[in-house]
Amino acid sequence: MKSWNNGFLSWTVFCLLVGCSANRDLIVLLPDPDGRVGAIQVTTKGGSQILDQPGYATQVHDFRQPPTAPQPIEETTITSIFGKALSAQPDPGDRFNSFILLFESDTTELRQESKELLFAIVKTIKNRQAKEIYVVGHTDRVGTELYNAGLSAKRANYVRDWLILSGIKSSSIFVSFHGETKPLVPTEDEVAEPLNRRVEVMVR
Repeated sequence: MKSWNNGFLSWTVFCLLVGCSANRDLIVLLPDPDGRVGAIQVTTKGGSQILDQPGYATQVHDFRQPPTAPQPIEETTITSIFGKALSAQPDPGDRFNSFILLFESDTTELRQESKELLFAIVKTIKNRQAKEIYVVGHTDRVGTELYNAGLSAKRANYVRDWLILSGIKSSSIFVSFHGETKPLVPTEDEVAEPLNRRVEVMVR
């Protein structure tokens, strides 16, 4: 199972999974406590489905088959199935806020929507008085592994430098990079996938 976001506004993805029987899993997407909604891609050997609407669910009956088409679930049903899990959730203030910044191909230039998202990231860091900000660089699979490792480092460092210039303490920023080795959307080599040209920012 892989989670992802649409690249425009990236927030914490909150989903619930329950093994309803010996051979069936139910996955439900819920909004964050403040109402924001991310998205999740549920993948099996047979295919995948995307949940991007709150209260929608998919089921996995057999991991050799694709998940079922997303369907809405009544709130009362969600409460009856997941009530105990929901009541046991930690304080939302202790969770990570996560963001995805997307880049133009083969550059450290952010796409326009991600440039705007940078301001939301800084606001979140300052509002939370965050002590830990993780900045993780990635690329798609166009180019060699060595080249892409360097490009992902440049992208991560670009975001780090922007945060520092915006008043965020450098000591609270932790940078890492993975090149093409951890794609958001798995592809064959030399496939240009926009969602993989990214920097993930996690604010705690």
